[in-house]
Amino acid sequence: MRATSERAVERVFVGSGWHPSDVTKVDVVTASSYAKNRGEPRTPAGARHTRTAREPYCREPYVRVQLDRGPLDAKAISWDQTSVQVKWIDAQGSSRTAWVPAGTVRRIHRDESSWRDPYDDYAFYYPDR
Repeated sequence: MRATSERAVERVFVGSGWHPSDVTKVDVVTASSYAKNRGEPRTPAGARHTRTAREPYCREPYVRVQLDRGPLDAKAISWDQTSVQVKWIDAQGSSRTAWVPAGTVRRIHRDESSWRDPYDDYAFYYPDR
């Protein structure tokens, strides 16, 4: 019996299409595009390229997301002008992430959240304690 390992390959938009993230060769047109965009890849037609912001690990802000099924307490792990990537723990104890529209997200204090990340930087959230 032979053991096999399956590796999930993230896909990224490079040049004219989606490719595995471990692509190392870049064609001349793509290289030219990178140079014009100061190292940033070209975005798909009609899409706006915006920079994604993040807070340091263990210091992400707590947020409440208003979903169709009700509110969800989570941490905002990254965001841009229109979307927020949130992280939360589901009912089975698994970590989940999703991108949601920024308009559905409201920042809350750690004490208001229905769950707390055990890896939080406690001194960051409670500087006076």
